[in-house]
Amino acid sequence: MADNKYQEKHRIVYYETDVTGRVGLGQLVDLLMLASYDHSKAENISEEWVNEQGYGWVITQHLLEIKRLPKKDEVITLETQATSYNRYFCYRDFFVYDKQGELLAKMHTAFVLMDLTTRKIARIEARFVAPYGVVESRKLERLAAPEKLIKVDAKKNYRVRYWDIDTNQHVNNVHYFEWMLDALPKEFLMTHEPCAVNIKYEHELHYGDESTSLVQVDEKNKVTLHEIKNGATLSCSAQIKWRTYKA
Repeated sequence: MADNKYQEKHRIVYYETDVTGRVGLGQLVDLLMLASYDHSKAENISEEWVNEQGYGWVITQHLLEIKRLPKKDEVITLETQATSYNRYFCYRDFFVYDKQGELLAKMHTAFVLMDLTTRKIARIEARFVAPYGVVESRKLERLAAPEKLIKVDAKKNYRVRYWDIDTNQHVNNVHYFEWMLDALPKEFLMTHEPCAVNIKYEHELHYGDESTSLVQVDEKNKVTLHEIKNGATLSCSAQIKWRTYKA
């Protein structure tokens, strides 16, 4: 694999943070996705070009580890690199550094290529990934799935709005984070921060769909389990490990 890393700097602005001044979990993932988007543009295989070919990249899973969430006005460096691909999955790593070069967070992500007409997974052609300097592998990564809920401690209902939809015509991934965390109490969110996240996307949500955010809280181990459902259909699940926040 070629050493084809991409980096860009970003200043955390106020609307990317919560009431504690820390960047939101969904916003952090959005920033990493921006680095991926900009990397693709730099390699002349932009999201728009992929869409013109009749396809779109769809995220199936994020594995995120967080040492510290960046704060308002902090300048961070976002780094990303495509690592490998096989017939149906492409894998990419992400890193977040502070101005001293200390690692704040890292993420491993799996993507699939979706046919925008049939809405089905398509085989990945070399032309979509070759500029990243990766070669095809026969290896299929076995990423652990989030644990399943065995009880529901809280739930909230949402209706998918026009503003929740992205260019792939389904709910943008960041909104799943918002709905999942919104089911937790304000006091918990203000006094805790995530240190590990495993989120897996199962089925698309579209404009007008009704969804329910379900959460199970393990206070002893500081773990929350989440599901977003559309009726009986599981759209997304997540497992989040938390630590006590020290300002």
